[in-house]
Amino acid sequence: MNNHSQENCLPVFPLNTVMFVNGILQLQIFEQRYLQMIKTCLKNQHGFITTLIRSGREVGDTPDVYPIGCYVDIIDWNTLDNSLLGITTQARQRVRLTKTYIHNDQLMTADFDYIDNLSPTEHVLIDQELLSLLQALHEHPFVATRYPEIDYSSSIEIAYKLCELLPISNTDKQKLLEAEHSHLLLDQLKTIIANLENL
Repeated sequence: MNNHSQENCLPVFPLNTVMFVNGILQLQIFEQRYLQMIKTCLKNQHGFITTLIRSGREVGDTPDVYPIGCYVDIIDWNTLDNSLLGITTQARQRVRLTKTYIHNDQLMTADFDYIDNLSPTEHVLIDQELLSLLQALHEHPFVATRYPEIDYSSSIEIAYKLCELLPISNTDKQKLLEAEHSHLLLDQLKTIIANLENL
């Protein structure tokens, strides 16, 4: 994270998707409030916060959002073929919004606290079923292009990549993001995968 990461108030980009730590997401920016937001972030060399929309839409009036999301950095940007601004973001750390502000242009900013990223504990071993599933997904060109390298030695990295890539509902993804301990994340994910297999 860069040297501006300790700011306790940052812009918020509400999304209809959930980002997980180390996850990469490409966004098209066209609303004036977010164009200005990206300009400010690039100028001041800091990122912003993404969080899942609880109710409302990405476009238009400011939606209601979940309080736990991710701090993300802008790792690349370019002008797309449709002349819109494209940015590539990478999530760095979970955050909890403590107070939100809606500005005249409908941009949301928030005071927030960082939440410690999950780390594997000694008793959390690599689950071979989850490992094999992610390896199979990693063979898909879309996944391989987005993530040329995946840390298969980390149970958390494996879990988060599966959370991102599998067809899991946003409400379930949000619960997975909010998991307070490594074993809770893995247990919840395995339960969801088992339910998917039984559909």
